[in-house]
Amino acid sequence: MSKKLQPWSDEDKNRVVGILTSFNGADEVCAMMHVDADELDRRCYQSFGESFADLMERCHVTGRAMLRQALYESAMNGNAKALDTLSREQLGTGPVETRRRVAGIAASKQQEEVDF
Repeated sequence: MSKKLQPWSDEDKNRVVGILTSFNGADEVCAMMHVDADELDRRCYQSFGESFADLMERCHVTGRAMLRQALYESAMNGNAKALDTLSREQLGTGPVETRRRVAGIAASKQQEEVDF
């Protein structure tokens, strides 16, 4: 017989959202909220009206948006490192992307030479 789960309080729901928004997962929620993993989906449906996986994805998206907003604000306030990071991300000018782009150009030139 399954036991009747009590819904999370508003404070508990805010805590779960906070845990997930900071990119944590099921293990962290279970540990901090003192619930078993097999109860997690039922609790989420009961409290949020969606599965744990859907809630986690939604919270992770929110966390990424908040992180980008903080990075943008820091860059616009004159933080050179934040500006560099943001510009590399948005313009694709980071060292890895640049190396891949250069390697792709070199590979295509080698292929052209082989074709002739």
